[in-house]
Amino acid sequence: MARGEGRIDVESVSRNQMEPVVAVDTDGTVAFANERFYAISGLAEETAVGSDFAVFGRIVEAGFEALETAVKSVLSGDSTAERVELSMRHPEEAPVPRRLPAEARATPIRLEDGFGDGGADEVGDETTDATDDGVDGVIVSLRKIGTRKAYERQLERQNERLEEFASVVAHDLRNPLNVAEGHLELAGEECESTHLEAAETALGRMWRIIDDTLTLAKQGQYVGTNEHVSLSTFLEQCWATVDTGDAALALETDLTIEADPDRLRNLFENLFRNAVEHGSAHDNSVTVRVGAID
Repeated sequence: MARGEGRIDVESVSRNQMEPVVAVDTDGTVAFANERFYAISGLAEETAVGSDFAVFGRIVEAGFEALETAVKSVLSGDSTAERVELSMRHPEEAPVPRRLPAEARATPIRLEDGFGDGGADEVGDETTDATDDGVDGVIVSLRKIGTRKAYERQLERQNERLEEFASVVAHDLRNPLNVAEGHLELAGEECESTHLEAAETALGRMWRIIDDTLTLAKQGQYVGTNEHVSLSTFLEQCWATVDTGDAALALETDLTIEADPDRLRNLFENLFRNAVEHGSAHDNSVTVRVGAID
């Protein structure tokens, strides 16, 4: 056949699919099924075609009721497409029967879209009346999603371990933090020092970090809100909380940016710490410069 000649109809496409495909008529009966469906279900074409769509349940281990609801929704015109996750039966020739995670997709057939001649439905033997919404049937196709499901299960296990780890770390940190705060309070009663205020601020930040970490691990939520941050003042505060030794900070910007202050503080403190530690290994006089670029 030369390019551009002839028609590619639903039946031609569906027969070449590697996964089960069934066309459902407006009255809920099977108008067509491809070879893969017959191979898995063990049915012959003369048995399947004309039968109620319930025959599709022969290749579904779990989730058929949800699929049936989805098909009815598309047939009635209430939905333009539906996706349902279910368990598909393994082919009978398989040595070990098992369930296969699969996704069923139900999409409408409309003859005016180019499938057929506008009269009889090409995937059936007889002319069928379209619904008031212009739906002449539904194509139901299955595809295995084992790889995706395996990834989702792995991700769930990782999230569970992360939540458990975060809870253990938070619990272990609370006791020493409480002790530190107690001693800080006693020290404040015995003497006055600017160092006490800095220590109190640092302890407060540690409590916020613990709370944020727990929230992220358990709920996956974004923590914090963006604010306008003046970098010149902000960076001096970050520098003051890092053990910088004899290093110097050179600020070459008064830029104001929009950011989450807690996240931004963590970022710059880590940058400053790394710059000082790695820079001092080669030169005792380290200067860290912060400026804006185009």
